Amino acid sequence: MNEVFPWIVLKDEFFFNGTIEQLEEKLRFQNNQKFRVEWIDYQSFKFLSNFSVGTIMVKFNPGFADGIKGYANLIETESGKTKVSLRTKIRIELYFFLAVMVIAIIAALASEEVFLTWALWLTPFGLLWFWFVYRIQERILFNKLKSYLS
Repeated sequence: MNEVFPWIVLKDEFFFNGTIEQLEEKLRFQNNQKFRVEWIDYQSFKFLSNFSVGTIMVKFNPGFADGIKGYANLIETESGKTKVSLRTKIRIELYFFLAVMVIAIIAALASEEVFLTWALWLTPFGLLWFWFVYRIQERILFNKLKSYLS
């Protein structure tokens, strides 16, 4: 799905001036309070915001979801630097909002009640609003990681 709509996910990349081991050491032993890191394997990790609006996530009150997050893949170059490729995935909340709105529209049409045209506009504008709010927070998280590792 991410390949079908490439503008839905956020992608970025930068170079870390060091090896993967040095990057890992910087993330593990130099405590950074702006985000959390969970390693997936040797060359990839998930980074999570300590605070996010809309997902009600705060570092000291983790919920059942991760909140605002991104994924990093690491590729070591011959020059001793590490290429860090950042990306996000499509948020599950967007799928949920779309499903609820489609069910509401079908229920309204099936009940043969007068259907308000503003309800039809709520779905695309609602999806765009949630996508916009999440995108801003994802960009902030990407910038925190990039500035910490630069």
